[in-house]
Amino acid sequence: MGQSRTLQVAAGLGAILAWIVIWAWLTRPGGPVPTLYFPAPDDVWAKFVRMWQRPYIGSTLPNHILASLYIVLTGWGLAALVGIPLGIAMAWWKKLKWIVFPTFQLIRPVPPLAWIPLTILWLGIGDSARISVVFIAALVPWLMNSMLAVYSVDRLLLDAAKTLGANDHQILARVVCRTALPTLVAAARMALGNAWSTLVAAEILAATAGLGYVAVNASQLLDTDVLLVAMFMIGILGICMTGLIGLTQNWLAPWSVLGARRD
Repeated sequence: MGQSRTLQVAAGLGAILAWIVIWAWLTRPGGPVPTLYFPAPDDVWAKFVRMWQRPYIGSTLPNHILASLYIVLTGWGLAALVGIPLGIAMAWWKKLKWIVFPTFQLIRPVPPLAWIPLTILWLGIGDSARISVVFIAALVPWLMNSMLAVYSVDRLLLDAAKTLGANDHQILARVVCRTALPTLVAAARMALGNAWSTLVAAEILAATAGLGYVAVNASQLLDTDVLLVAMFMIGILGICMTGLIGLTQNWLAPWSVLGARRD
């Protein structure tokens, strides 16, 4: 198992290194790709170091990262606080689903970006508007996967709990919620992906800091090296947060990880 994991990591790092080599060859002086359209790796690295040490449009890169993390994590966390209990309740109590689910189905196809004009009207152009856009993007996977988690619980477990004398609240808390943890972890990953993908649009709303704000300004000024720095940082932060979610799964639901590895 350890050797397989090592090979997996080595293959991933090797692929990244290969892409960097190809990138450097394509953007070399006199190469087929002009650096105006796609800067060379050393130019991007130099810009990264400069932005880390000196302010770019008012803030250093660490401050831009913290601003984006605040927006993403707050919207994602609030969506979890609403989506998980509401999804589980809708799957467990049919009458609640009859009341809430039709409205949710009506709203669900609407892209999160379509809510931007209303959020500006309701909340202004501060952090609350940006958080609300991320919240809407992250809510759907939290809620839908929470419902799926309840529906996917083995019926034998429910029957066994009833046979042992457990009431509905005990079954929900001790059987359903615990069994649903792996599916909720998948929901966390999906919701996080939605949150990050909505970040750039959310930070259009009169932001003064953030990676999305940096990316928008860089695209308007054709600073492609700055744009790539912002894009890479969003990707790296997303990977790191996904890894933390995986570690949380190892802690909360170790049986699901062991089962997946056997498969």
